[in-house]
Amino acid sequence: MRITESAVRRPVAVTVFSIVALILGAIAVLRMPVDLLPSVEYPRLTVETTYPSSSPMEVERLVTDPLEQSLAGIRGLRSYSSRSFGDRSRITLEFGWGTRMDFARLEVREKLDAAAWSLPDQAGRPTLVEYDPSRRPFMEILVSREGDWTETTDFVRRAVTTRIEQVDGVAACEIEGGAEAAVYVRLREGALEELGVSPAAVSTALAGANARMPGGLVREGEKEFFLSLEGQFQTLEDVGRTVVGFHGATPVILGDVAEVTLDEKPPSEWASRDGARCIILRVRKMSGGNTVDISRRVREVLDELSEQYPGVDMEVLTDDAVFIGESISGVVQSLLMGALLAFAILFVFLRNWRSPVIMGLSIPLSVAVALFCLYMSGVTLNIMSLGGLALGTGLLVDNSIVVLEAVQRRREIGDNPVEAALAGTREVGGAILASTLTTLVVFFPVVYLEGVASQLFRDQALAVSYALAGSLLVAVTVVPALAARMKGSPGEDPTRKAKERYEVLARASVRKPGRAVLAALALLAASVPVALALPRQLLPSVPVADLDLSFSAPEGTSTRELISLSDRASELAARSGASRVFGRTGVRSSEGVDAVLTASYPGADEAARAMEVLPDAWASVHSFPLSAAPHETLLGEILGGGGGFTLYAESDDLEETLEAARRIAGSASGMGGVTGVEIGHLPGRPEVLFRLDPELASLLGLDPSAIADWVESIARGLPSTTFYRQDERVDVMVLSDEGEGVALERALLHAMPVAGTLVPLGRLVSVERRQLPGFVEHYQGNRAVSISILSSGSNLAGLSGRIAGEAGAALAGTSVTLRSGPEIEEMDRATRSLLLAGLLAAGLVYVLMAAQFESFKGPFVIMFTVPLGLVGVVLSLALTGQSWNVLSGIGVVILSGIVVNDGILLVERIGQLRREGLGLEDAVVGAGRDRFRPVLMTSATTILGLLPMAIGIGTGGTLRQPLAIAVIGGMFVATMLTLVVVPAVFSLLGRGSAR
Repeated sequence: MRITESAVRRPVAVTVFSIVALILGAIAVLRMPVDLLPSVEYPRLTVETTYPSSSPMEVERLVTDPLEQSLAGIRGLRSYSSRSFGDRSRITLEFGWGTRMDFARLEVREKLDAAAWSLPDQAGRPTLVEYDPSRRPFMEILVSREGDWTETTDFVRRAVTTRIEQVDGVAACEIEGGAEAAVYVRLREGALEELGVSPAAVSTALAGANARMPGGLVREGEKEFFLSLEGQFQTLEDVGRTVVGFHGATPVILGDVAEVTLDEKPPSEWASRDGARCIILRVRKMSGGNTVDISRRVREVLDELSEQYPGVDMEVLTDDAVFIGESISGVVQSLLMGALLAFAILFVFLRNWRSPVIMGLSIPLSVAVALFCLYMSGVTLNIMSLGGLALGTGLLVDNSIVVLEAVQRRREIGDNPVEAALAGTREVGGAILASTLTTLVVFFPVVYLEGVASQLFRDQALAVSYALAGSLLVAVTVVPALAARMKGSPGEDPTRKAKERYEVLARASVRKPGRAVLAALALLAASVPVALALPRQLLPSVPVADLDLSFSAPEGTSTRELISLSDRASELAARSGASRVFGRTGVRSSEGVDAVLTASYPGADEAARAMEVLPDAWASVHSFPLSAAPHETLLGEILGGGGGFTLYAESDDLEETLEAARRIAGSASGMGGVTGVEIGHLPGRPEVLFRLDPELASLLGLDPSAIADWVESIARGLPSTTFYRQDERVDVMVLSDEGEGVALERALLHAMPVAGTLVPLGRLVSVERRQLPGFVEHYQGNRAVSISILSSGSNLAGLSGRIAGEAGAALAGTSVTLRSGPEIEEMDRATRSLLLAGLLAAGLVYVLMAAQFESFKGPFVIMFTVPLGLVGVVLSLALTGQSWNVLSGIGVVILSGIVVNDGILLVERIGQLRREGLGLEDAVVGAGRDRFRPVLMTSATTILGLLPMAIGIGTGGTLRQPLAIAVIGGMFVATMLTLVVVPAVFSLLGRGSAR
């Protein structure tokens, strides 16, 4: 090999190029952005359309149905679902991973524009919203201080959020749980009736008196000045002195008919931490921003603010940068520990320091080459790219091991160091090229996987490929250059006795090959039922130490009662071991949740135990349920697939569907592994409707808008104008003397001035009560009720099948059908694509080896190592409690390229010995003897290099575990069996060329 000859004869050049590679790799690390995962384009779009003052049924019929019919035929659309509320429609479109979303957005907009003509005139224009988890708040900050909460909120808005939003990379800082002040004008009903002033007149008078208007231009001499009329309120006394009407010829002053105060508005949203009121700031970053850098700058600002305002408590509650840092640190630890273990095992086998050092140099040099190539490819430092380097750590020394082993063997037979370096590298050059190419080629099918894995694992495939290519270059340049200058004789072979025993076993296998092959086939057959019994899920669950607690209170529950309920939930979580509890209360989301609390526990095990006991403890006291689910981290939100799935009960009869869904949910809740069941049904809120008699209104000359203002002033207050207090905009609210939430009976007794007389409201309107429905749900265009299953187990596919089987009784005699949601469908697609990728990888490996050896028989023999590796995969997954998922499946695909390397070494050496004139038995046994130590060394370094990853070091380590465990198990079993089965299969095929 010319490149090897040049390297051996020009050691200075090799040294210089090695140093340059290390420098370029170091520079690349410093310049590469750091993030949790690769940049991914998420194939999800949401269409929001408003249709105010309607009902869910009308929104479904007039808005959702026409839009769904228009959107259903879009190319690349996998599934779509919708919810029709009383004031809007929301349609979620799920596309296949890999879809060009720029084209998809254009087509969706075209369909929406075409369907817009069929929507009601009152409907808003459909809005297209893109889904991107990276746009969610990456940091949550708790702020509290002693004093008035309206002043605290104003301080936070002016002093804290403004500073944070000035940080480079921050897009917005939102306030949750803040308090707003308002000027309350509480009307005294008796005084209004006596003086003949209506609430509407008060509101109009306040708006008119609080004005600043331009008055044109005035001249003074030769100068012109702008003239403005200043009448804005400056103090509360100004508000109280406002003339709001006349009683005869006497002006009526507001202070005569109302009490004017500055108070806090009743909270619609309440933030708390361990039951104490607080303000939570949610910080969002700009698209493409570096989370770690932005977080560091925000924390620096918080430190400055803490020094500037010592009376203000500021605490970072959540920070994605911490999770990212811990995840990256875990991968780096796995990489370094794997490299050290691989390096250490070389000392065990070689018993000298020179050879391990030469082999070990391939790790930093290969990693440096890979980092430089990743940087040039625009790849970030994330858990996937670094995970690829960690995955390849043990593989990086394989080529160097084979080369140095061949060089040492040549020296043992009498070659001088230079001749041994050249001849040894030449002898194994074809084998290491073939083994490297077979490992690289399996990553092509991985890249073409369907689903999120195809997007995320591109970086991992590139990292491994670059590193292996670098290791091949190091093995044919740096290793022979150093080996040619290595003094002294090789140390004693520690595998000598094991090699002698193996030689006896190999000869027996060659003489009676049928027994060895049948034993291997029996072992393979025995592993099949174990493989079928393994649980199946899309992605492994990532344990978290935080729980999300939520509840939906009975209809009509006041905000203050919700706050009290939230405090009780917080106390319950604290008694279950939570170190802190924070969250929001008083906002009913589209899913019907009134409170969402996040409880942090010391560890994932404590959180899992609390998740089981909290709902039961709550149910013993309250009539409505408390939901407890693992808090979704950034990694979980992006990857999904680990903690549950959705089923849809479908039928045109909504009541029948809802009843069937309840029966299915009741049946599922008692199954093992189910931690929670939620039905996608929101009953809505009760409403009292005041209906005005149109004939009476016409007879009395009533203005319906005036009556509406009167009713609003009684019920919740009528906003009339704005009062500015220290640059803070404060609403002026006109309301009855009973304040907000007046009793219905009292509201109907309120008198309204009509045609010079006072008429009770109850005589002007009729009262109706009705229950507003929450929403109507669709899946794939059909009416449906979703059933969300939360699971603590890993066999989601099996659990889904059990629920579907039990659902038969619940659906008997109904028109309802049960359909799997997108999670199960995505799991099935992932399984099919992984199977295809595995077959394609095996086919590519075989074709590549056939081309390399110019033979079909040798590669056929080598391919027997692949099913042997599958035996180890199944056993390792079963023994460690892992599941079949995308990660373990990718491990199998990668294994098919790695496990053949041992077979390549054996078959390639058999061919060499046959060409030297040895008989079949002697050639097969001799090849096993010559390659015994390198086979054990390469397998041991691969296994030990992956061991830290298999242990699951660091945050998110469980995500990487299945892949490493699959490869380790497959490598271990395949190595043990390859040394026996490959010689047996080769001897069965008879004599012939083994090139």
